[in-house]
Amino acid sequence: MPFSDWKSLPTGYFTHQLVSLPNMLEEAPESPERIEAIENRLMLGGFGDRLRRVECGPAPMEAVLLAHDADYVDALEKASLGDEAALRRFQEPDTQVGRDTFDCAMASAGAVVRAVDAVFARTLKNAFCAVRPPGHHASRNRASGFCYLNNAAIGALWAAKRYKLERVMVLDFDAHHGDGTEEILAGHPNMRFLSVFQWPLFPHRRMDPQPANAILSPLPAGAGGAELREVVEKVWLSEIERFRPQLMILSAGFDAHAEERIAQLKAAEVDYACITRLLVEASWKYCEGRLVSVLEGGYELRSLGRSVFTHLQGLVRTPL
Repeated sequence: MPFSDWKSLPTGYFTHQLVSLPNMLEEAPESPERIEAIENRLMLGGFGDRLRRVECGPAPMEAVLLAHDADYVDALEKASLGDEAALRRFQEPDTQVGRDTFDCAMASAGAVVRAVDAVFARTLKNAFCAVRPPGHHASRNRASGFCYLNNAAIGALWAAKRYKLERVMVLDFDAHHGDGTEEILAGHPNMRFLSVFQWPLFPHRRMDPQPANAILSPLPAGAGGAELREVVEKVWLSEIERFRPQLMILSAGFDAHAEERIAQLKAAEVDYACITRLLVEASWKYCEGRLVSVLEGGYELRSLGRSVFTHLQGLVRTPL
């Protein structure tokens, strides 16, 4: 397909049926209502045929094991089946394991893998993965912060192996640092990881020394959209130009919004619109539009629905 024709393709909206299952923790902010809020807002949107919905199954185990230790994945599966010894590995209050945890996590990773495959098959121009559980706090052998499998890292490593890529970039604009992604991709010669986040704030964990292939941009509580956009404009775009990625994966968290109670940044929809536009434009300039966005945080339902809608508007827009 000629490059000019690819620009007119729809954006993929990748999800799975298990996103509607409840969190093991009662009243947890990471809940099925998050996806419901996004879906409700999309019903009012009128994207038409510019947005194509794709229902996904589990990720290939081959892809998952690129990012996670085999014994950890095995323990997660056994814990979901009620194995008492395996359950003792998941004792953090925000990573309780229930009957469907493994299947949900595998399906979320599967959506990202399938989205990567779609943008390389040129059946879709780019993609958004409306998935839960999120992934960016999950490290190679540890669950944390509602995250069990690291969706973005799995997608990045799968792309590098499957399509023999030399340069993949993961860009994380969640209010919380993607510590799991940092750890999994640390030192990987084909990967760059860029993260802007509130600091100090959960997970209160960064690698020391900082990996040479990571660029971290902490912001203080109270920082607004201008500070967030400045990181993207002055730090991220410069690194994108230098690195020239063949694929960009966004860890798209929307909990930097001013309405969020779980963080103290002050972004608004207009800031997410600007960030999306800049990153989409960069993707067309350097990697033929190959961009996969993956939902991470965002817990105030109304602001989450509006922010994701704004993000999708930027993804579906046909580049000049």
